[in-house]
Amino acid sequence: MMTITKKLKILLPLFMILFAVSCSEQEFGANPFDPNTPKTVSQMPKINSFFPAEGKPGDTITVEGINFTSATTVTFGGRNADSFEILSDTILKAVVSTYGASGTVSVTNHKGTMFLNGFIYIKPDIVENSNLALNKPASASSELTSASLGIDGDRVSRWSADENDTQWYQVDLQKTTNINNVKIYWEGAYCDDYIIQISQDNVTFQNVYTTTSGDGGLDSITFPDVLARYVKIAMNKKATPWNISFYEFEVYNIPPPANLALGMPASASTEFTPASLGVDGDSTTRWSADDQDAQWFMVDLQRAQSISKVRIKWEGAYCGNYSIQTSTDNVNYVSVFSTTTGDGGNDDITFAATEARYVKVVMNQKATPWNISFWELEIYK
Repeated sequence: MMTITKKLKILLPLFMILFAVSCSEQEFGANPFDPNTPKTVSQMPKINSFFPAEGKPGDTITVEGINFTSATTVTFGGRNADSFEILSDTILKAVVSTYGASGTVSVTNHKGTMFLNGFIYIKPDIVENSNLALNKPASASSELTSASLGIDGDRVSRWSADENDTQWYQVDLQKTTNINNVKIYWEGAYCDDYIIQISQDNVTFQNVYTTTSGDGGLDSITFPDVLARYVKIAMNKKATPWNISFYEFEVYNIPPPANLALGMPASASTEFTPASLGVDGDSTTRWSADDQDAQWFMVDLQRAQSISKVRIKWEGAYCGNYSIQTSTDNVNYVSVFSTTTGDGGNDDITFAATEARYVKVVMNQKATPWNISFWELEIYK
């Protein structure tokens, strides 16, 4: 039989190995012989929670746990955060990147990486009015710098012509589409006399805008919706001694603003024809009052919203003396516009943005012998 001495000789090395391993895990001076210190001190990060549990690019997520002081990386769904800030050893805040994904939130420090499941990545909304000219084929009458630099999305690089006055620049949208806006980010050497032209076949061009008094900087040019594949700027004269140049040439199809009053509950002081016909989106139906002077028409937007524009499409029997009033509670009203010289037709009324749920047109006096009437009342942000 094995003696006790031999057993000790075998067990002693094993004990020494276990002791050495234990000591290697005990960092920051943990003492196994002191009952007041833990036997093991881990520097691995640990995530206890994060909130909110979902986010889109640019959102800040607060992560709580431990051992964050030396954090080097934070990810959402395996994709690095745009940035993060360590507030303490137990709290950090990280910004979701454009390339985020759903899945785990992880924190990495000098000792390793730990994960916690449950993050939901919200894809950003698709921008409807994107720049249709971005990185499309571009050409120009001359290229001191490449025409491609005028549609690359970089407002530092630029297209520049040679030193002659008469120049043109054209972008091919590669398919026929509806457009209604062109933006030109001029370099200092701008053009003040130019024409915006459009074409579907690159043969027949139509002018949609002309100016002889451009002043450089940013020109945002809006025109009625038109079908176009080719968009050209024909430049007639330099405004400076230098070669005509711009940073970006952008083309848009900007959707019309939403009419907040469309289909909303409407009421009126009198209804020779129903108030609902004044918010139905149909410019052939109309609300009409009775034959008295003093009338009002009100629409309930259902919730308070920031508004800054009202459009009234008057029928022939218009009102020339009226005011626009707004309220959040249908009790206290504020006047945001008034006139005594209205002339009918379409009145586009703009005012400082105001919070409103109820919008009222207070009509004081008929402008004609007939009952006050309009086709549509529209309200916009």
